[in-house]
Amino acid sequence: MSDAKLEAVMQQFEACLALEDEAGAQRALEELRACAGVDHLTVQHAQARYTWLAEGSEAAYPLFRSLAELDPEDADTLYDLGCLAEELEDRAEMVRCFLAVRRLDARSDRELGIGSEQELQHIEQVAREVLERLPAMFAERLAHVPVILERRPSRALVEDGFDPRAFGLFEGPTEGISDVPLPTRIVLYAANLLAEFPAEPELSEQIEVTVLHEVGHFFNLDEDQLDRLGLG
Repeated sequence: MSDAKLEAVMQQFEACLALEDEAGAQRALEELRACAGVDHLTVQHAQARYTWLAEGSEAAYPLFRSLAELDPEDADTLYDLGCLAEELEDRAEMVRCFLAVRRLDARSDRELGIGSEQELQHIEQVAREVLERLPAMFAERLAHVPVILERRPSRALVEDGFDPRAFGLFEGPTEGISDVPLPTRIVLYAANLLAEFPAEPELSEQIEVTVLHEVGHFFNLDEDQLDRLGLG
């Protein structure tokens, strides 16, 4: 199988996973096996992820552990392993994996040059435009809330169990609460956004989704409420 064909089938497989389409994911996995062989690392990783979908965390966990032993520097495998550990309530293993992901992702940022000044300015501009388009009743109440860009979540946050590949974070008290010591701010993790969405229009769309999600936290709104207000 050519690299282009392998990538195309993997994209189909990923789409089925996102939709929790077990039958579609199984068909894509079978195509991967037929064309690349069951020993191909990409196929093994796809098998592990399919097992996670079809049989659950406990069945998938040993498969991901084996993959991590084969390549302990594969950030994607470690990320999945950390998410599985979280589901299985193994906090120590989750934090260990997430810290490794943070380190490896930061190294990848440096190697690939992710997070140029121009890219950071673009994220900041899109975020500002999203806030400016909010209805006046929301914009006025957010006037004092800054949007901060950071490359990726801090080590301290990840040690506390925070997702190292999160796109954003709402920090501080929500509207109407004044007894929480942290100042209120919205943080966007620029390198995470750029690594996952390197091209337009997907990048700008995700920036908007992330900003609105964090705005929802400020106003104590869930996703359904945001949708009903036309902000989803």
